[in-house]
Amino acid sequence: VRHKNRMSILQGQDDIFLDLKQKFWNTYKSGLMYWPFVQLTNFSLIPVHWRTAYTGLCGFLWATFLCFSQQTGDGTLKSAFILLRTKAAGAVERPPEK
Repeated sequence: VRHKNRMSILQGQDDIFLDLKQKFWNTYKSGLMYWPFVQLTNFSLIPVHWRTAYTGLCGFLWATFLCFSQQTGDGTLKSAFILLRTKAAGAVERPPEK
């Protein structure tokens, strides 16, 4: 929470709590969907010697999502998937540059 407030101050926003008010619950609910799934797979499917690396990778993906949400998203996983699908479709439609 403090990090978001510092970013709002540094960005010169009038209401430094606006982003928090708009995205907190969506981000919190996304985390409640993401992390239990990560830990379920971690303890049921991942071998013991790979668990730290797997959790680190999942943490990196979560941090990437948080950065995306801070910039353009609304704090939901759905918005991230829509953006990824849109960018992937744009990459397929665009001819390769020479």
